[in-house]
Amino acid sequence: MGLWVILFLIVYPLAEWCAASWLAGLIGWGGVVLVMACLLVIGSAVVRRAGSSALASLRPVTVEGIVVMPGMTQERMGLVGREVGDAGTKAVAGLLIAVPGLVTSALGMILLIPPVRRVVRTKVGAAVMRRAKSGTTIVHGTVISEDIERPVGGEIIQGTLIRDDEPEH
Repeated sequence: MGLWVILFLIVYPLAEWCAASWLAGLIGWGGVVLVMACLLVIGSAVVRRAGSSALASLRPVTVEGIVVMPGMTQERMGLVGREVGDAGTKAVAGLLIAVPGLVTSALGMILLIPPVRRVVRTKVGAAVMRRAKSGTTIVHGTVISEDIERPVGGEIIQGTLIRDDEPEH
């Protein structure tokens, strides 16, 4: 068994039980159940709002009935990426709040703090990019699509493509 499995199966439930017992000592078990119900509602609202925010940042703009995309400059693409990333971290925060448990709810609430969210978004984005680049083969050359040539740069390797799924003639 891996360390993360042990942490998830043993340490996490124990931490949640200790936190719930501590709170029950202060407000009683009925109060703990009421707090959990409120956290479920709050977490669901955060997830719903984060989803709406992500969709709004991706939605095209309509001008006089014609759908247009705002000028997609590199800066605008970066801004959309940050908005979607921010909405994603808010959605994760909402899920953590909605999951029954005081420890996960506290982690979710901490993730709602903008500077914390920014750091987490940056770290996760960098990790995703590293992982994507490690499994990506970059081919440089000219891509021809619908009679439009786009320079890609680099070396082009000439050859014949042989597909295993096509029958030989």
